[in-house]
Amino acid sequence: MRWVRYIAIAIVNGFGVVIGIIWVAVPTTVAQPSLNYQLALSGRQPDGETPQSLSELYKLRDRLKVQLDNLAKTSDSAPFPGELWKSAINRQQSQTLTQQLQNVQSQIQIEERAKYNWDDAAKLAAQAVLIGRTSNPSSATWEESQRLWQLAINTLRLIPHDSFLADRAIDKTIEYQGNLSVATYEMQVARSVEKIRAEEEEIRERARKEQEKKEFARREIERKEQEKKDRARKELERQEFEKQELARKELERQELARKELERQELERQELARKELERQELERQELARKELERQELARQELARQELERQELARQELARQELERQELARQELARQELERQELERNQQATPQPTPESTATPTPAPVTPAASPSNFFFAGDTNRDGQINQQDEAGKEQWSLSTGALISFNDRNNDRGKIPTWKQTKVMVPRRAAMLSQVNLTMSESFKTSQLFITADSIASPHISVFQKTGDGWQPVDISGAKPLVFSTNIVLGVEAKQFADRNWNGTVNLKATAQNNGQEIASTTIQMGVSPWMIAPNTAPVTEVQVSDRGAVNSEFISQLKQAVEPTGAKVKILQGDRTWMQDTQKNGYVQLPEKSEIRQFNVALKSNSEPEKNPPVKSTQNPDLKVVKIGNPRSLDPVSQWSDGYGNLQVTPPIPGHPMGRVYYGNSGNASFNPEVLDFIQAQRIQGPPVDIDTSWLLTRQVDEIINFIPTQTPGQYVMAIASPEAGVKLLEELEGRGYGDVTLNRGLSTETTVSAALKNRALIQHNLYLQNQKLNPIIEKLKREFLLGDDQIIQVPVMFGYSGYAWWPNMVNSVPVNGKLLVSNPRGPMIDGVDYTQERLRQLLLPAGVSVSFLDDRYYQELKGNVQSATNTVRKPEERPFWQSLPNNY
Repeated sequence: MRWVRYIAIAIVNGFGVVIGIIWVAVPTTVAQPSLNYQLALSGRQPDGETPQSLSELYKLRDRLKVQLDNLAKTSDSAPFPGELWKSAINRQQSQTLTQQLQNVQSQIQIEERAKYNWDDAAKLAAQAVLIGRTSNPSSATWEESQRLWQLAINTLRLIPHDSFLADRAIDKTIEYQGNLSVATYEMQVARSVEKIRAEEEEIRERARKEQEKKEFARREIERKEQEKKDRARKELERQEFEKQELARKELERQELARKELERQELERQELARKELERQELERQELARKELERQELARQELARQELERQELARQELARQELERQELARQELARQELERQELERNQQATPQPTPESTATPTPAPVTPAASPSNFFFAGDTNRDGQINQQDEAGKEQWSLSTGALISFNDRNNDRGKIPTWKQTKVMVPRRAAMLSQVNLTMSESFKTSQLFITADSIASPHISVFQKTGDGWQPVDISGAKPLVFSTNIVLGVEAKQFADRNWNGTVNLKATAQNNGQEIASTTIQMGVSPWMIAPNTAPVTEVQVSDRGAVNSEFISQLKQAVEPTGAKVKILQGDRTWMQDTQKNGYVQLPEKSEIRQFNVALKSNSEPEKNPPVKSTQNPDLKVVKIGNPRSLDPVSQWSDGYGNLQVTPPIPGHPMGRVYYGNSGNASFNPEVLDFIQAQRIQGPPVDIDTSWLLTRQVDEIINFIPTQTPGQYVMAIASPEAGVKLLEELEGRGYGDVTLNRGLSTETTVSAALKNRALIQHNLYLQNQKLNPIIEKLKREFLLGDDQIIQVPVMFGYSGYAWWPNMVNSVPVNGKLLVSNPRGPMIDGVDYTQERLRQLLLPAGVSVSFLDDRYYQELKGNVQSATNTVRKPEERPFWQSLPNNY
């Protein structure tokens, strides 16, 4: 509104008789209240300041009232005839102050209403947070949380744009919208679980009633029941489709409303977002540097500890050798004395009967040598034990020395770890024992034989002796001797793998004693065969998936059609495990045999919700062992998927890491389980693990953005990485060719057109930001850490929503199976009967010769996951022994 201006024209004669005041009114125009208020106040403020808060408005109102009261008191006195102009001026001032007071009171009402709405929204948010923390929340609980978040957002939107709280209300609205997304997702998951359980209960009830009917009508009843089940299934599918359709339309309505709000607030949000991004980048960079510093310090401490242990072991070995040498020299000295005594006796005349009898000499003790006291395991790892295993038996490394098999007979069922149990159980399978031979000459038949282990390793191993009565436990404390034989066969097993508390090596000592005196001894060093992960490029024997009922029946059908022709099996499991990839990480160990190597499958079991995640036994590997590393962690809802095993992956063989190198997602405040990372590091064969920034992903899991895919050339591979920039370019390419009205994300809750997606500038800018600030630095790090060339990297078009979920089905989250790649159907734009996004992936993989099968994973996509997250694989171990792939003394 233009200013209300006034012109005072005073005509005063020389004697002050006539005073005239003329107010010239200017027509007003329609204006916003905030501008009218500022003009009304700022032009007439006594102190020249504009109020900036509600308290200042109160002060201004009181000040105006005082001024009006003072003016009223002045106006009450009758003016002199010559002072009529003062009366007119007072009247005008009174009108101005009155108008200002009305404006101030109007603004006070606006601010009071804004404060009330602000407080009300905060109370609603507090209630929503309290509900979200409920133990085992149901879908109704999450629905109530969703409703409260929505009420809080709507209440914030009631705050007038001209209020002092307007900017803070917008920031708080953005925060609440993120919490609303989490509550909505949790509600969908809970509803899905409840619905499936209700369906299963209904089917069981119908089956029970049918069994009670008479036998003579059984065939007819079964036919009718089958028809009824078919009708019920179709009805359930129809209802499910209608429910999904209603949900999709509701999501579309919400999306349109959100887009309209984003359009209105885009400029202001963009400035605020850039500032927040700058601050976040600075914080993450500081956090990253601190984590790197801590990791380097931890690795240095671990290296120093290993060096200290190695020096201590070498010192003990040196002392043991010195002691053995002294014992050998002492035995030689005694032997010389004995021989000298015999010669003296022979030179002395025979005594007469009356002479005193000569004392009987002490028994002869045999001297130890490699030929008459042999103690060794399979040092050279050729599958047999002989004199060739003497060399280097006291110095173990990953590339040489006798290996011990891990054999946790509890199989993760006991509450106490096997290595902490005092009772030693007899092994059920001799094949799980690592053989050690102790042979000696007949001269030791009067001796006692003992086996001892160093104190650090003793709790973590068991030793058995093969006797006529089977395998018997051996006392490795040195208190109880072995059952004597000149050819003793021992079996050694490890109760756990190497970890942060034990480096996996053990020093075993064999000792022979006569009358309590040591006459021979020798020592060997053994080590636990390390646990390894097979990369995604390895052959597959089995693919595991959870049966979720009708919602993923089509997915399972397509999975079987794609997998079974490759020679692999599909194992369908019943239960609550939607995300099979997170439940356990399948790995293996290797041991030498005479003609080939022994391979044992060993899986790490997830620590999260153990009652819902029992170990998955493979039909192709019935002897699969399952172990648990570390303890469950209490993570906030945003980071709750960080410890899932989809967040732990391994590369194919790369330079410097012939068995591959482990990498994982690091979200900053909640990285992957540190105990598992320490376990990987302790194996010393696929580490040190490389951390990848996944703080911007909803699931925080690295398999959402990186995947290694084998090519047709044996031993060659390409790395697929998510590229939001490629996703944006794909949409721009379609619009440039005149396909702006074509639908993408077909049948999903995010369904829209190409042009509509490009007009959502906030979404486009968000994805370009992710490419520049997140993915590009990740690519450079992967090239540096894994020594990758640009020709080995394929940037797959993907777009992400604001909370870090794949906006269309994520084709990077895929599963290579024996020459075929199982990929999510991206539901891209259909151009001339061809899915444009599918065709783009085929073109990218064409040089690698990869065959692609697209699967309908719409159910998982709506839950913010895709093919790899929904499945797990059992892969064949590396055929070549790991010790032949490593340099000497690795």
